[in-house]
Amino acid sequence: MISSVPARAAGSCTNGPRTRNCWKPGFDIHTDYTALKAPNGKLVEYDLTISQAIISPDGYEKLGMVVNGQYPGPLIEADWGDTLRVTFHNNFTENLNGTGIHWHGLRQYHTNWQDGVPGVTQCPSKPGSSQTYEFKLTQYGTSWYHGHLSMQYSNGLYGPLVVHGPSSANWDVDLGPWLISDWYHDDVFGLVHVGETTNSQALPQSNVLNGKGKYTCDPATDSRCTGTGGEYFETVFSHGTTYKLAIANTATLFTYNFWIDGHDFTVISTDFVPIKPYRTSILNVGIGQRYDVVIHANASLKNGTDFWIHAQHCLFPDALDWRAGIVRYDAASTSDPYTPPAGPELDAFRHLDFGCADFDTPDIVPIVPQKVGSKSANELTSADYLRIGLVNATWPTSDPGSPPLFLWVLENTPLRVNWSEPTIKTIALDNGTVAELPGSSVPIELDYETGAWVYVVVTTNYTDADVASVGGTPRQNIGSVHPMHLHGHDFAILAQGAASFDPATVKPNLQNPPRRDVLSLPPGAFAWIAFQIDNPGSWLLHCHIAWHATDGLALQYIEQPRKLRRLMESASPGVLRQVGDQCRDFSKWYNNVNVPANATQDDSGI
Repeated sequence: MISSVPARAAGSCTNGPRTRNCWKPGFDIHTDYTALKAPNGKLVEYDLTISQAIISPDGYEKLGMVVNGQYPGPLIEADWGDTLRVTFHNNFTENLNGTGIHWHGLRQYHTNWQDGVPGVTQCPSKPGSSQTYEFKLTQYGTSWYHGHLSMQYSNGLYGPLVVHGPSSANWDVDLGPWLISDWYHDDVFGLVHVGETTNSQALPQSNVLNGKGKYTCDPATDSRCTGTGGEYFETVFSHGTTYKLAIANTATLFTYNFWIDGHDFTVISTDFVPIKPYRTSILNVGIGQRYDVVIHANASLKNGTDFWIHAQHCLFPDALDWRAGIVRYDAASTSDPYTPPAGPELDAFRHLDFGCADFDTPDIVPIVPQKVGSKSANELTSADYLRIGLVNATWPTSDPGSPPLFLWVLENTPLRVNWSEPTIKTIALDNGTVAELPGSSVPIELDYETGAWVYVVVTTNYTDADVASVGGTPRQNIGSVHPMHLHGHDFAILAQGAASFDPATVKPNLQNPPRRDVLSLPPGAFAWIAFQIDNPGSWLLHCHIAWHATDGLALQYIEQPRKLRRLMESASPGVLRQVGDQCRDFSKWYNNVNVPANATQDDSGI
């Protein structure tokens, strides 16, 4: 039996198998981390090199992007309250890629310039250069770091990130992060124009779990086929042991239904928010979402000692092999796990009617409560609703007469940043205003007092008349699930529904609503979210389907812009100079190397 989170102890206690709610003296699962109260930690340093290499995670070779020669990249881990310092050396000397590394879900509280988004919070680091990120870890849980320049993470540039802290349920063994992803055999940069010109996203060839997957091919007819067939990820359970693990979706396109045959999950954290434990047999995991779970290894062994780990697309369950790995109770076993014969039992076994919604939202109760303000500083109206859709447009840099492309909008314009002139440079270094930012960067100013609440409605349930009534850009409402991710904040989910949004009938949950940094928005639905003004900077809100983000499905919130320069000046000597120097270096390199090689930006840039 898995125990629920106990009340705060009268005194301090030590973290252990029966006291996972404890952490350090004065800090436990009930500590209000949202008030930026964190333990005094140590400095944790990593030195990493990013480059290209031939890799074959599923038994099929491709030129991928790797960190320290491996895919996925090495685990970065530290403790709650530590300061993380990570230096990346850009060795992309052959593909002419600048880069920036994003720390997915970390708020970067008062360190906007460490968020790692080229064109927004920095200029890219050029090939042959290095960049050091340094920030305090004020949250804890599981996530990932990844390249945030165009499609880089889809080619392999990502790795797991763990910030150790207390847990809301007890466990014996920590199995660490499980990164589930779709995988493409071709260079994804060469596939971007498939969606832009045909309105049909390129499909992946396999699923990989922690960098392992299986793909059937014939080395006699295909030189890139290794002949091994790849291999499934495997782990061994010991009967009676309680395990903690974290499931993170690091895919390019797929939202997954995820489950392990014969086992239930006790969910203890969503994204970086510790929650009251709840039990489920299956999870819907959108791209960028994370679930820390506890599993009691007590499965019935009547059908053998081996169990499939499953990951299937939430809309198209037969798009790829829905088996992603194996749990074994006998380490010596090499057998395939039990699968029911075709028929009703197999259909039920596969959860074919599960869908794409964040069905568990009512079960998500944050342990550290937060009450949302009943009034929004931005005075939300129908004109402000973010209606996701496809438009026919061209990029600002397209040649005159270029045919229109299928691009995505979140507001009214496909986002496109300028790598050489990031938002942070205009606002902080050049003392500019939001009005000076190009409209193609889709800036929305949030210059409100600290503590004010901002309301946002994102919807895929609207009509052409709805768009026309507010003077919006005409768009196609295409049926797709959209994992929406906000940088710089956890947002509160006030309401979600499979309907059009009507503020007259939808009642917001203001009393400790669910909080996270990614939500899944299925076709024909809405999400009403809110976040609190407290973190000056430029923060993206974007769809985490990489194809959609690279084709413009994003905007920037420019939060308290007048405070950003002062923050940078007070942070540490030389921060402003470092940002400026990197922009000058990148711009010179880009104009001298990329432009003559015709290797220029041809997408949103993010």
